[in-house]
Amino acid sequence: MKLGKEILRRLQETLEFRENEFVSLVANKSGNPFEVLVATIISQNTNDRNTIKAMNRLKTLLGRVDPEKIEELPLKKLEEILKPAGLYRQKAKVIKEAASFLKEGKLNRILRIENLEEARKELMSLPGVGPKTADVVLSLTSSKPTIAVDRHIARISLRLGLVKNDNYNDIRNALISLFCSEDYLKAHLLLIKLGRTYCRPKNPKCDKCPLRDLCEYARKSGRAGKSK
Repeated sequence: MKLGKEILRRLQETLEFRENEFVSLVANKSGNPFEVLVATIISQNTNDRNTIKAMNRLKTLLGRVDPEKIEELPLKKLEEILKPAGLYRQKAKVIKEAASFLKEGKLNRILRIENLEEARKELMSLPGVGPKTADVVLSLTSSKPTIAVDRHIARISLRLGLVKNDNYNDIRNALISLFCSEDYLKAHLLLIKLGRTYCRPKNPKCDKCPLRDLCEYARKSGRAGKSK
């Protein structure tokens, strides 16, 4: 846990981010778990800017994004709304299917399941919901301690040497062991910001990274140095 606290300390001192950079945080302001789920599905394979654009179009039309209104919306209309986020036909289809399944407050009942893994399993049984989407929804809309792993976090975990493969559950378990449960969401957001700012897929800015002296990738590439 000490290493996790040190990583968080450095990231907090170095990185600045705004809530509107993260579509899940924007959606969570509504207090509507279904909106968080829809936003997270839309965000798959696109950036938050495009996701927020699509979500704004959807909210302008529907007002409150709930399963009943999504179910009533014609599929072609939903596809048109989601175009800014890409893969709009696929996303519209799975959102419609999820809406049909989650009517009458079923999502809230899932979120009230006490056992974390049971709640995750229920969410992952929904169309278009994998482990990352399930963990995002649970981390924001329930009191269950979990941490979501996106492509940035997976890359950083591999480069730091926390894991030896990109298996989702292996990375998630490593991060759960590294950080205290009350820090999971903060760690998730700060690691994403680190990946966007310094630990990029190509040409990472190791010389400026606050974790460079802790990083296996930086050491092996000769870029490690002291970080404050």
